[in-house]
Amino acid sequence: MIKKRHLDIEALRALVAIADTLSFSTAALQLGRTQSAVSLQIKRLEDTLGQKLLRRVQGRVDGATAEGLVLISYGREILRLNDEAYASVAEDTAVGSLRIGLPEELMESVFPAAMARFQGFYPRVRLSVRADASAHLRTLLESGELDLILFKHCEVQAARNTITVWQEPLAWMAGEAHAASLPTPLPMALFGENCCFRIAATAALAKVGRAWQLSYTGSSTTGLRHAVCCGLGIAALPRSLLTPGMVVIGKGLPLLPEAKIAAAFAVGTTHPAAERFVTLLGEEIRVQRGMLARTPMVASTV
Repeated sequence: MIKKRHLDIEALRALVAIADTLSFSTAALQLGRTQSAVSLQIKRLEDTLGQKLLRRVQGRVDGATAEGLVLISYGREILRLNDEAYASVAEDTAVGSLRIGLPEELMESVFPAAMARFQGFYPRVRLSVRADASAHLRTLLESGELDLILFKHCEVQAARNTITVWQEPLAWMAGEAHAASLPTPLPMALFGENCCFRIAATAALAKVGRAWQLSYTGSSTTGLRHAVCCGLGIAALPRSLLTPGMVVIGKGLPLLPEAKIAAAFAVGTTHPAAERFVTLLGEEIRVQRGMLARTPMVASTV
Protein backbone atom coordinates (compact mmCIF):
# COMPACT_ATOMS: atom_id res chain seq x y z
CA MET A 1 0.00 0.00 0.00
CA ILE A 2 1.40 3.39 -1.02
CA LYS A 3 1.82 5.73 1.91
CA LYS A 4 -0.34 8.84 1.59
CA ARG A 5 1.61 12.08 1.48
CA HIS A 6 -0.22 15.12 2.79
CA LEU A 7 1.14 18.49 3.83
CA ASP A 8 -0.61 20.34 6.65
CA ILE A 9 -1.73 23.58 5.00
CA GLU A 10 -1.80 25.48 8.30
CA ALA A 11 1.75 24.33 9.01
CA LEU A 12 2.73 25.66 5.58
CA ARG A 13 1.06 28.95 6.47
CA ALA A 14 3.13 29.08 9.65
CA LEU A 15 6.33 28.25 7.76
CA VAL A 16 5.75 31.05 5.24
CA ALA A 17 4.94 33.52 8.03
CA ILE A 18 8.16 32.62 9.85
CA ALA A 19 10.17 32.93 6.63
CA ASP A 20 8.73 36.42 6.06
CA THR A 21 9.26 37.70 9.60
CA LEU A 22 12.27 35.60 10.76
CA SER A 23 10.45 35.31 14.07
CA PHE A 24 8.29 32.59 15.64
CA SER A 25 6.66 35.12 17.97
CA THR A 26 5.78 37.61 15.20
CA ALA A 27 4.49 34.80 12.98
CA ALA A 28 2.36 33.50 15.86
CA LEU A 29 0.92 37.00 16.34
CA GLN A 30 0.04 37.24 12.66
CA LEU A 31 -1.63 33.82 12.70
CA GLY A 32 -3.51 34.38 15.94
CA ARG A 33 -1.82 31.41 17.62
CA THR A 34 0.58 30.91 20.50
CA GLN A 35 4.30 30.67 19.83
CA SER A 36 4.38 27.14 21.22
CA ALA A 37 1.60 26.06 18.86
CA VAL A 38 3.48 27.45 15.86
CA SER A 39 6.70 25.76 17.02
CA LEU A 40 4.84 22.45 17.26
CA GLN A 41 3.44 22.88 13.75
CA ILE A 42 6.93 23.38 12.33
CA LYS A 43 8.32 20.42 14.28
CA ARG A 44 5.58 18.14 12.97
CA LEU A 45 6.15 19.40 9.44
CA GLU A 46 9.89 18.74 9.72
CA ASP A 47 9.20 15.28 11.19
CA THR A 48 6.78 14.48 8.35
CA LEU A 49 9.33 15.41 5.70
CA GLY A 50 12.40 14.17 7.55
CA GLN A 51 14.14 17.49 6.83
CA LYS A 52 15.14 20.56 8.79
CA LEU A 53 13.39 23.53 7.20
CA LEU A 54 14.68 26.47 9.24
CA ARG A 55 18.14 27.51 10.41
CA ARG A 56 18.26 28.45 14.07
CA VAL A 57 21.14 30.34 15.72
CA GLN A 58 21.03 30.83 19.49
CA GLY A 59 17.29 30.33 19.52
CA ARG A 60 16.62 32.78 16.67
CA VAL A 61 15.54 32.07 13.11
CA ASP A 62 18.44 32.78 10.76
CA GLY A 63 16.66 31.84 7.53
CA ALA A 64 15.56 28.70 5.73
CA THR A 65 17.58 25.64 4.82
CA ALA A 66 17.89 24.63 1.16
CA GLU A 67 14.98 22.19 1.63
CA GLY A 68 13.04 24.88 3.48
CA LEU A 69 13.45 27.35 0.61
CA VAL A 70 12.03 24.81 -1.82
CA LEU A 71 9.04 24.09 0.41
CA ILE A 72 8.41 27.78 1.10
CA SER A 73 8.24 28.44 -2.64
CA TYR A 74 5.72 25.63 -3.09
CA GLY A 75 3.93 26.70 0.08
CA ARG A 76 3.28 30.22 -1.19
CA GLU A 77 1.63 28.83 -4.32
CA ILE A 78 -0.37 26.23 -2.38
CA LEU A 79 -1.64 28.89 0.03
CA ARG A 80 -2.47 31.26 -2.82
CA LEU A 81 -4.53 28.60 -4.58
CA ASN A 82 -6.21 27.53 -1.34
CA ASP A 83 -7.16 31.09 -0.39
CA GLU A 84 -8.24 31.89 -3.93
CA ALA A 85 -10.49 28.83 -4.05
CA TYR A 86 -12.03 29.73 -0.70
CA ALA A 87 -12.65 33.34 -1.73
CA SER A 88 -14.22 32.23 -5.02
CA VAL A 89 -16.72 29.85 -3.42
CA ALA A 90 -17.46 31.03 0.11
CA GLU A 91 -20.66 33.03 -0.11
CA ASP A 92 -20.17 34.93 3.14
CA THR A 93 -16.93 36.56 1.94
CA ALA A 94 -18.11 37.66 -1.49
CA VAL A 95 -20.26 40.73 -0.79
CA GLY A 96 -20.35 43.79 1.42
CA SER A 97 -18.18 46.83 1.99
CA LEU A 98 -14.76 47.39 3.49
CA ARG A 99 -13.49 50.69 4.91
CA ILE A 100 -9.69 50.86 4.76
CA GLY A 101 -7.28 53.46 6.11
CA LEU A 102 -3.60 53.60 5.18
CA PRO A 103 -0.65 56.05 5.01
CA GLU A 104 -0.22 58.21 1.94
CA GLU A 105 3.05 56.53 0.91
CA LEU A 106 1.34 53.15 0.59
CA MET A 107 -1.14 54.77 -1.79
CA GLU A 108 1.85 55.90 -3.86
CA SER A 109 3.43 52.46 -4.00
CA VAL A 110 1.87 49.11 -3.12
CA PHE A 111 -1.85 49.89 -2.84
CA PRO A 112 -2.77 50.04 -6.57
CA ALA A 113 -1.45 46.53 -7.32
CA ALA A 114 -2.88 45.06 -4.11
CA MET A 115 -6.27 46.61 -4.85
CA ALA A 116 -6.31 45.21 -8.39
CA ARG A 117 -5.69 41.69 -7.08
CA PHE A 118 -8.23 42.16 -4.28
CA GLN A 119 -10.94 43.20 -6.73
CA GLY A 120 -10.19 40.10 -8.78
CA PHE A 121 -10.97 37.96 -5.73
CA TYR A 122 -13.85 40.08 -4.39
CA PRO A 123 -15.56 41.86 -7.29
CA ARG A 124 -18.67 42.56 -5.19
CA VAL A 125 -16.93 44.02 -2.17
CA ARG A 126 -17.07 47.81 -2.25
CA LEU A 127 -13.92 49.52 -0.98
CA SER A 128 -13.82 52.89 0.75
CA VAL A 129 -10.25 54.11 1.28
CA ARG A 130 -8.85 56.92 3.40
CA ALA A 131 -5.20 58.02 3.26
CA ASP A 132 -4.09 59.78 6.43
CA ALA A 133 -1.42 59.97 9.11
CA SER A 134 -0.96 56.73 11.04
CA ALA A 135 -1.84 58.31 14.41
CA HIS A 136 -5.12 59.66 13.03
CA LEU A 137 -5.95 56.33 11.39
CA ARG A 138 -5.67 54.57 14.75
CA THR A 139 -8.12 57.08 16.23
CA LEU A 140 -10.57 56.53 13.37
CA LEU A 141 -10.38 52.75 13.86
CA GLU A 142 -11.10 53.07 17.58
CA SER A 143 -14.11 55.30 16.87
CA GLY A 144 -15.57 52.72 14.48
CA GLU A 145 -15.14 54.79 11.32
CA LEU A 146 -12.83 52.23 9.65
CA ASP A 147 -12.84 48.42 9.43
CA LEU A 148 -9.13 48.00 8.76
CA ILE A 149 -6.07 50.19 8.95
CA LEU A 150 -2.48 49.81 7.79
CA PHE A 151 -0.22 52.02 9.86
CA LYS A 152 3.46 52.79 10.39
CA HIS A 153 5.19 52.50 13.74
CA CYS A 154 8.66 52.11 15.23
CA GLU A 155 7.61 50.54 18.54
CA VAL A 156 9.72 47.65 19.81
CA GLN A 157 6.69 45.79 21.14
CA ALA A 158 3.71 45.61 18.81
CA ALA A 159 0.38 46.70 20.21
CA ARG A 160 -2.15 44.00 21.00
CA ASN A 161 -4.52 42.88 18.25
CA THR A 162 -2.19 44.05 15.49
CA ILE A 163 -0.41 42.12 12.75
CA THR A 164 3.08 43.06 11.57
CA VAL A 165 2.90 43.12 7.77
CA TRP A 166 6.44 44.33 7.08
CA GLN A 167 9.51 45.49 8.95
CA GLU A 168 12.93 46.74 7.92
CA PRO A 169 15.73 48.97 9.21
CA LEU A 170 15.13 52.70 9.53
CA ALA A 171 18.20 54.49 8.16
CA TRP A 172 19.72 57.96 8.02
CA MET A 173 19.87 59.14 4.39
CA ALA A 174 21.55 62.11 2.72
CA GLY A 175 21.95 63.43 -0.80
CA GLU A 176 24.85 61.69 -2.53
CA ALA A 177 26.59 64.98 -3.24
CA HIS A 178 25.99 66.32 0.28
CA ALA A 179 26.92 63.40 2.54
CA ALA A 180 30.55 64.28 3.24
CA SER A 181 29.88 66.68 6.10
CA LEU A 182 27.12 66.90 8.69
CA PRO A 183 26.84 70.47 10.01
CA THR A 184 25.58 71.47 13.44
CA PRO A 185 22.72 71.93 13.97
CA LEU A 186 21.84 69.01 11.75
CA PRO A 187 19.48 70.02 8.89
CA MET A 188 16.54 67.61 8.82
CA ALA A 189 14.00 66.74 6.12
CA LEU A 190 11.00 65.23 7.88
CA PHE A 191 7.38 64.23 7.51
CA GLY A 192 4.74 65.93 9.69
CA GLU A 193 4.88 66.10 13.48
CA ASN A 194 2.82 62.93 14.04
CA CYS A 195 4.94 60.76 11.73
CA CYS A 196 6.54 57.84 13.60
CA PHE A 197 9.74 58.17 11.51
CA ARG A 198 10.07 61.81 12.57
CA ILE A 199 9.38 60.94 16.22
CA ALA A 200 11.94 58.10 16.16
CA ALA A 201 14.62 60.27 14.50
CA THR A 202 14.22 63.29 16.78
CA ALA A 203 14.06 61.07 19.88
CA ALA A 204 17.31 59.34 18.86
CA LEU A 205 19.04 62.70 18.32
CA ALA A 206 17.77 64.04 21.65
CA LYS A 207 19.08 60.94 23.43
CA VAL A 208 22.64 61.69 22.31
CA GLY A 209 22.28 65.46 22.63
CA ARG A 210 22.63 66.18 18.89
CA ALA A 211 21.15 69.54 17.88
CA TRP A 212 19.01 69.70 14.72
CA GLN A 213 16.85 72.13 12.79
CA LEU A 214 13.96 71.58 10.43
CA SER A 215 14.91 72.36 6.83
CA TYR A 216 12.05 70.64 5.00
CA THR A 217 8.70 69.15 5.97
CA GLY A 218 5.99 67.57 3.83
CA SER A 219 3.64 64.62 3.48
CA SER A 220 4.88 63.20 0.17
CA THR A 221 7.60 60.55 0.02
CA THR A 222 8.57 61.84 -3.42
CA GLY A 223 8.91 65.39 -2.14
CA LEU A 224 11.01 64.27 0.82
CA ARG A 225 13.36 62.33 -1.45
CA HIS A 226 13.84 65.39 -3.66
CA ALA A 227 14.61 67.50 -0.59
CA VAL A 228 17.27 64.99 0.50
CA CYS A 229 18.81 64.63 -2.96
CA CYS A 230 19.25 68.38 -3.41
CA GLY A 231 20.89 68.75 -0.01
CA LEU A 232 18.15 70.48 1.97
CA GLY A 233 18.62 68.03 4.81
CA ILE A 234 18.99 64.43 5.88
CA ALA A 235 16.06 62.09 6.54
CA ALA A 236 15.28 58.98 8.54
CA LEU A 237 13.50 56.59 6.19
CA PRO A 238 12.97 52.84 5.76
CA ARG A 239 15.95 51.33 3.95
CA SER A 240 13.83 50.26 0.96
CA LEU A 241 13.03 53.91 0.16
CA LEU A 242 16.65 54.59 -0.80
CA THR A 243 16.79 55.80 -4.41
CA PRO A 244 19.54 56.96 -6.81
CA GLY A 245 20.96 60.25 -5.63
CA MET A 246 20.65 59.24 -1.97
CA VAL A 247 23.09 57.37 0.28
CA VAL A 248 22.80 55.77 3.71
CA ILE A 249 24.95 57.49 6.32
CA GLY A 250 25.68 56.56 9.91
CA LYS A 251 28.95 57.98 11.20
CA GLY A 252 28.30 60.24 14.16
CA LEU A 253 24.57 59.54 14.19
CA PRO A 254 22.60 57.43 16.70
CA LEU A 255 21.07 54.05 15.94
CA LEU A 256 17.47 54.03 14.74
CA PRO A 257 14.73 51.48 15.47
CA GLU A 258 13.05 49.17 12.96
CA ALA A 259 10.37 50.68 10.74
CA LYS A 260 7.21 48.59 10.68
CA ILE A 261 3.94 48.44 8.81
CA ALA A 262 1.17 46.85 10.86
CA ALA A 263 -2.49 46.05 10.35
CA ALA A 264 -5.29 46.41 12.87
CA PHE A 265 -8.95 45.44 12.55
CA ALA A 266 -12.01 47.02 14.16
CA VAL A 267 -12.71 45.46 17.56
CA GLY A 268 -15.51 42.93 17.64
CA THR A 269 -15.76 42.44 13.88
CA THR A 270 -14.58 39.71 11.55
CA HIS A 271 -14.08 40.41 7.89
CA PRO A 272 -12.34 37.67 5.84
CA ALA A 273 -11.99 40.09 2.94
CA ALA A 274 -10.04 42.47 5.20
CA GLU A 275 -7.67 39.67 6.17
CA ARG A 276 -7.18 38.85 2.49
CA PHE A 277 -6.42 42.49 1.70
CA VAL A 278 -3.71 42.53 4.37
CA THR A 279 -2.18 39.35 2.90
CA LEU A 280 -2.20 40.82 -0.61
CA LEU A 281 -0.67 44.09 0.56
CA GLY A 282 2.10 42.20 2.36
CA GLU A 283 2.79 40.15 -0.75
CA GLU A 284 2.95 43.28 -2.89
CA ILE A 285 5.43 44.91 -0.50
CA ARG A 286 7.69 41.86 -0.78
CA VAL A 287 7.30 41.85 -4.58
CA GLN A 288 8.38 45.49 -4.81
CA ARG A 289 11.30 44.82 -2.45
CA GLY A 290 12.42 41.97 -4.71
CA MET A 291 11.75 39.26 -2.13
CA LEU A 292 8.85 37.56 -3.90
CA ALA A 293 7.85 36.90 -7.50
CA ARG A 294 4.47 38.27 -8.47
CA THR A 295 1.90 35.54 -9.03
CA PRO A 296 -0.62 35.84 -11.85
CA MET A 297 -4.03 37.13 -10.81
CA VAL A 298 -7.01 34.86 -11.46
CA ALA A 299 -10.34 36.63 -11.15
CA SER A 300 -13.09 35.27 -8.94
CA THR A 301 -16.17 33.93 -10.68
CA VAL A 302 -18.49 34.84 -7.80
